[in-house]
Amino acid sequence: MDGNVLEMKKINKNFGGIQALDNVNFALGEGEIHALIGENGAGKSTLVKILTGVHQMDSGEIVLDGESTIIQNPIDARRKGIAAIYQEMSLIDSLSVAENIFLGNEPTSKFVSWVDRKWMFREAKKELAAFNIEIDPRMKVSELGLGKKKIVEIAKALTIGAKLLLLDEPTTGMSSAEIDTFFEIIKELRSKRITMIYISHHLEEVFKICDRVSVLRDGRNEGTHQVANVDLKTLVQSMIGKDLDGIARQRTTVPTDEVILSVKGFKAENMNEPISFELRKNEILGITGIIGAGKSELGLGLFGYSKKLSGEIHFMGQEISVDSPNSAFRNSFAFVPEDRKSQGLFLSLPVEHNLTVSNIKKVLVGPFLSARSRRKLALDTAKRMKIVPLNMQMAAQNLSGGNQQKTVIGKWLSGSPGILILDEPTRGIDVGAKEEIFNLIQGLADKGVGVLLLSSEFKEVSTVCDRAIVLIKGSVRAELRREDVSTERLLTLALGGET
Repeated sequence: MDGNVLEMKKINKNFGGIQALDNVNFALGEGEIHALIGENGAGKSTLVKILTGVHQMDSGEIVLDGESTIIQNPIDARRKGIAAIYQEMSLIDSLSVAENIFLGNEPTSKFVSWVDRKWMFREAKKELAAFNIEIDPRMKVSELGLGKKKIVEIAKALTIGAKLLLLDEPTTGMSSAEIDTFFEIIKELRSKRITMIYISHHLEEVFKICDRVSVLRDGRNEGTHQVANVDLKTLVQSMIGKDLDGIARQRTTVPTDEVILSVKGFKAENMNEPISFELRKNEILGITGIIGAGKSELGLGLFGYSKKLSGEIHFMGQEISVDSPNSAFRNSFAFVPEDRKSQGLFLSLPVEHNLTVSNIKKVLVGPFLSARSRRKLALDTAKRMKIVPLNMQMAAQNLSGGNQQKTVIGKWLSGSPGILILDEPTRGIDVGAKEEIFNLIQGLADKGVGVLLLSSEFKEVSTVCDRAIVLIKGSVRAELRREDVSTERLLTLALGGET
């Protein structure tokens, strides 16, 4: 690191009276991987959007390569060598790898209207060869795994001369092998003096790949540390002002012997094998495994998104038919999907709409919708869920990730579900929001709701659940009682170790 390539000085940003950034400073050394961490709503996204030209700061200064600059918009940011690679990738699945890499920058032949595809495929192959990984530039992007898609995104940024990469939760959805390969590529880029800002809620990744880490809390700086000189507990305390011991407290209520959900030989489309299990009153049952184990497929099948092929579902002793989400909802099922943005929310609509859409009958007066009742139901639910800001007319897309997730859960809890299925409920959210969601889940179970927690986070399952089922390729590998559940044992079983 030979001096700073970027300095953001005393950056302030206010949204409608809410101070999103308060005199924030951030510096980035050449060839550095610098982690930016903090709770959802801490100001990370706002700071990054100012750097990439999505938002304009109210006051402050950006110094790039020693010169004060104004970044007017995302195109201007790209011209200045700044490229962002977000969780939601910008690739077009129906196009080839090469076409994606040169999208908007296509080489033309002597006939101006003709794209020189031969040159494009040749150059794309050279770019990809630098990553020491086999990717055919003629392949459709839809045929690639998530890890290789991320590499294509990086190659696309580097072809237009990006020297500063923003990586936002880059390993989300990747397998362990893909993450290892991705980290090797990141290290190689660092050796070539590419500078990176690394945003992640997985703090173990920060320790594994980053040089320095800066913490934001409530829009303010909470400190910058050399990764080699700081520990996990210190970072968590900086992020949330709480000790690790206060996070995800274990259950105190004991599940009863009353079986409220019985699943026998159940198999739906996209499931590899039939599954059987029972869920008891007051119980949180974890269903876990590595990515691809079949957790999400089970959840989608139980909620009627996928067609049932065989088996029976019994709720409160009665066999029920779940052939659609509507029928699942009528049978007192609620489902929080893994992808909250595409499956759980109407992003462009207000929080009020999202919180009440599943229980619209509660706010009808005869055949008419009562706006007053709807506002009250939404506000009561938002307060219960501790959604911040408490603005029912704000579009859901403007909430932080943690508050979006609380909105998805709140949508169902404005009713009175008997069974709550949660698929990766803490994916992409920070430690503080995780604590709130864990406490909420435990509170629901204490009140008699049966909870199915589908999660690939083994520590999450071992901390929160009363019992755990481990899946491998859609089959039940093992079932563990509370006293037998540990992070190490779950991981061992999920990888095919001892039963």
